[in-house]
Amino acid sequence: MKSLKTLVLAASVLVAAQANASYTISYGGQAATDGSGVTSSLVAPSNVVGFGSGYFIETFDAATAMNIPGVGAGSTAYNISGASTGCAVNSLGSGSGIGIGTSSGSALGAAAPAGNTGSCFAYTPGPGKVVPAWIEIDYSSLLAALPGNPAVNYLGFYLGSVDTYNSLQFYRGTETTPFLSLSGSQILGANGGTTGNQIANGSNVYININFVGESFTKFRFTTTAVAAEFDNIVGGLTNRPVSAPATLALLGLGLLGMSLRRRKA
Repeated sequence: MKSLKTLVLAASVLVAAQANASYTISYGGQAATDGSGVTSSLVAPSNVVGFGSGYFIETFDAATAMNIPGVGAGSTAYNISGASTGCAVNSLGSGSGIGIGTSSGSALGAAAPAGNTGSCFAYTPGPGKVVPAWIEIDYSSLLAALPGNPAVNYLGFYLGSVDTYNSLQFYRGTETTPFLSLSGSQILGANGGTTGNQIANGSNVYININFVGESFTKFRFTTTAVAAEFDNIVGGLTNRPVSAPATLALLGLGLLGMSLRRRKA
């Protein structure tokens, strides 16, 4: 396996693969110091993000959960017995305001994103391996609860061993048709990657999407075969820093088809 230093250096020099008047897509992040491989350059490399910064992160590791007033421990409902020690969906703390819904299923054969040396990550489909499968993350409730009418104008996430059958879709409000879709083939083509490669830089990619005069309220990871693996989801609000009621949590999720695993060091 190539060194993590090589992985991040190669990823960081990649430029925008797709752009229009309302969004810009670029590739690359920074080396994460928590063993998860790569994370957004807009947060600390430790993936420890303070509440009020205007950035929200989901690492799927209990150790790097955001300290949000009123939010309890993350959910372990999606952990795999004997393979998910220390893993949690931190966004599922009580009182949270973001919704995540998924199709049913999750796959035990998922591979951790490149550079992961023992951190937790998420993937779909689940144990039933039912496809097509998707995980939908909805920020509507969180945005409605925050003061100042903020919007999500940045999203970053780490996709591992990208496959041509993986894709992402972005939606506004209650719309059912995505205004932006990004396919696995587009991601691989922009980075010189090959489908399903678990090591190569171009197939394990940190993706940054900046919205200009545009925003979204929810997005989906979709796969039509086994599997889609992801980690270090970072959302950025238009109002930074942000204040919120003491009872507001990071995310409020309803997950049906996602599983968490820790890579064996």
